[in-house]
Amino acid sequence: MASRGSEFETSPAEGTEEDRLVRYGTSMFGGRPTFTLVRRETDGGGEWTLHELLPREQAEARRDRLERDGRSLSITPVEDLVSDVAGDDLLSKLDGWTWDEWAGAKVARLDPTRVRALQAVVGEAIEGTPGDSSEVLTGGAGFVFLPETAGVRLAVAFRGVKPIQRIDRMRSLARGVARMSDEECYYWYAKCRSPSSPNGEKALRVLLTDHIE
Repeated sequence: MASRGSEFETSPAEGTEEDRLVRYGTSMFGGRPTFTLVRRETDGGGEWTLHELLPREQAEARRDRLERDGRSLSITPVEDLVSDVAGDDLLSKLDGWTWDEWAGAKVARLDPTRVRALQAVVGEAIEGTPGDSSEVLTGGAGFVFLPETAGVRLAVAFRGVKPIQRIDRMRSLARGVARMSDEECYYWYAKCRSPSSPNGEKALRVLLTDHIE
């Protein structure tokens, strides 16, 4: 994960430092959320897109490192990630944080089949997180900010399940991620997105689904 940088820490419009830490945990950026999960409706059902939120310069540096190794990374200004699903409540749902110099680094977008397969692990990961999570779990369009630990767990599940075609393997991977400790999730997320570990996602899928014939 990115290192702490005080020049990037920005206080919300309301609330004390303690309020921020209670709200999103001890994140590396002074308590602000570090992931966002967006749900949009398609003809086949809901799809999810997960982004990691980073200072723009750090997101661009990560993209550049990946591109040097022949990989890609999509980055988008934070407000653009949610503008089409937040409607008139955009500013209030952005929770008072200043996002002008921040971007979302795309983790993965999942189609409706994979959304259904991961429903349980996503519901468990975001249970108790700030905001109304029902809008990204039960239908419609919406988004929720996530603390780092929840975002990392979902990132592992999203990256692992994306290429899988069989439903039983998708569900096996979801159950495996749900059983992981936070430390294991951090390990696998770093491994899956590291330029030096091009087979990280494959190793994760072998670990969690190889027992299925």
